[in-house]
Amino acid sequence: MKKLFLSPSGRISRRSFIIGVAGLAAFIAVQLFGLGLIGMGMVNFFLTLALFFLNFHIIMALYGKRLHDLGRSFWPLIGLFFLIIIIWLLMILNYGGIEYFDTVMAHPEYAGNEEEMKKVLQVYQDKLAVGMPKARWVIAILPTLFTLWLAITPGQEGDNRYGLRPMHTK
Repeated sequence: MKKLFLSPSGRISRRSFIIGVAGLAAFIAVQLFGLGLIGMGMVNFFLTLALFFLNFHIIMALYGKRLHDLGRSFWPLIGLFFLIIIIWLLMILNYGGIEYFDTVMAHPEYAGNEEEMKKVLQVYQDKLAVGMPKARWVIAILPTLFTLWLAITPGQEGDNRYGLRPMHTK
């Protein structure tokens, strides 16, 4: 398990990848449940930050090794991350972000007026609340398709530049 989740080098089979993705999903579910029990506060903040970096490392290790089995580098995974970030930013701007920044930048008098800033922020949050459920679906489709691609595509036969052929080939 340590090599599967923490080591980014080498290759893994489709079976190991599917088991790893299921384990990662369970780990994230436990995290969400545990963080919900802790509540808001500094402990939750720092724990969430630490878990974010741990999850990122696990994803890089798990998906990277599967990409290595296909004879590919980490670049498709990095590209997926950037594509998700770009879509996320476009969704935020599309659902009220442009109007929010335009209002704040065009009216510097809001900087000192807390009541007016709250009104502007509330309008932005209302538009964002309408659009974000749609954005979550769009953003969820990309990693799902990427994961399915890695789970379905057979690895390279024999050894490649990333290591020996995994023992489980199915």
